[in-house]
Amino acid sequence: MTDDLPPAGAVPPLPKPDPERVRELLLDWCGADPEDALAAAEAVSGLDGELLALAGRMHHSIAEDMGGRLWRRWPKPSPDSPDPERLLGLYPLLAAVPLMLDFHRGIGVDEDGSRLVLQDIGEKLRLNRELYGRPGLDVAFWFTAHVRGTIYQLGRLQFCMEGTTAKPRIGLHIRGEGGPLTPEAVRSSVEQALEFFPAKFPDLFPSGRSMSFMCSSWLLDPQLRDWLPERSNILKFGALFDLVGPATYANANRRDDIWRFVFARTPDTPLEELPMEHTLQRSVLAGIKAGVDFQTRLGDLKRERLGL
Repeated sequence: MTDDLPPAGAVPPLPKPDPERVRELLLDWCGADPEDALAAAEAVSGLDGELLALAGRMHHSIAEDMGGRLWRRWPKPSPDSPDPERLLGLYPLLAAVPLMLDFHRGIGVDEDGSRLVLQDIGEKLRLNRELYGRPGLDVAFWFTAHVRGTIYQLGRLQFCMEGTTAKPRIGLHIRGEGGPLTPEAVRSSVEQALEFFPAKFPDLFPSGRSMSFMCSSWLLDPQLRDWLPERSNILKFGALFDLVGPATYANANRRDDIWRFVFARTPDTPLEELPMEHTLQRSVLAGIKAGVDFQTRLGDLKRERLGL
């Protein structure tokens, strides 16, 4: 995958982070576990000139695109890389936190709102440790939206500004640690988003412009109806959307998301080693063993189904 970084040597390297500041930001702002915060602080000592040069290019791709509505594509580290390489994307993100706070202040987002956005980093650090058994942040690119002022946590859900200036839309995302995905929680989040974005971004969402909400997720796979109990909040969530595009949608038939978000395991984990600790895991695994290729589907939220 081609990355979105300036050419090598075009921008200064990232100054070597202060380990204690790294630890403080992760604990106090990102909700990271002490184990991950300590690992990230200790890995600073292993950042050499080449890695700092790459981190500087990553930071530049953020700083030059504040408010941008596309994720920045960054090189993805190998899970087998040393700690400084597996955690490399974390350092330009933390260096960009002051830029994010300035952006938030400029549109009237308070400190609590900023902290909510950054809590996602702590969650993904925990998931990486569970996936690979060691510290890392394999999806650092995902947080380029957070620190550029593009994505916000409003109640249970995350909302990200996407699309073009002429046709903006809101991408709807679901954190794993956000709590029950009840219809009431979803409705409350969407209500907040309908107020938040026109107030904070009136140029994109002026009064009278209809707001569309899109979601790309394995949670929208209609095949789940055959395996999850009727009371499932996942099924209730999926019923709020009209699917867009065929089942051959670009991310269809990929097991990565199912293994990652349902089982917290890497895609090469054999079926017999997948956990069966709760109803979702047992139900999905039964479907997989029956030959179901669960898919990531794209959906258009129908607000009238929420009474909005």
